[in-house]
Amino acid sequence: MKPLLDQQALKNKVIAFLARREYSRAELTLRLKSKAESAQILEDVLDELEAAGYQSDRRFTEMFIRNRLGQFWGAERIRYELRQKGICQSLVVELLEEQSPDWNGLARALVEKRYGETQPADLKEQAKRLRYLVNHGFSYDQAQRALKTDLP
Repeated sequence: MKPLLDQQALKNKVIAFLARREYSRAELTLRLKSKAESAQILEDVLDELEAAGYQSDRRFTEMFIRNRLGQFWGAERIRYELRQKGICQSLVVELLEEQSPDWNGLARALVEKRYGETQPADLKEQAKRLRYLVNHGFSYDQAQRALKTDLP
């Protein structure tokens, strides 16, 4: 069994993680709580690194949202994933409003990327495409507009 990490070793470990990519504070806590000598030491290290600007939930959230918008994900899916990563909803709402993406245009771009200009052959295919967009985080209305459908 590996020895538990003291404060300096823990700090080095967190910096090594952050050198590769941004992490939310909750992600770092989850990854390192079993490796730290105590939960208080881990909290102290994370507080210190946050104060020094190494770790920022705001920066992580901005990066995450930009990344997901580039992958054509909808608002609901982005909110869900950020909630799973321990980001508070008020920050998510604020940063999504700052980005102010065109959700309808994003859904339409996803349809064009996935299906091209082909029209669905039947209602079953149309429903399948609608489910795909809803599962990607778009609202039912946004999905309908993107598909230009009249499904009930």
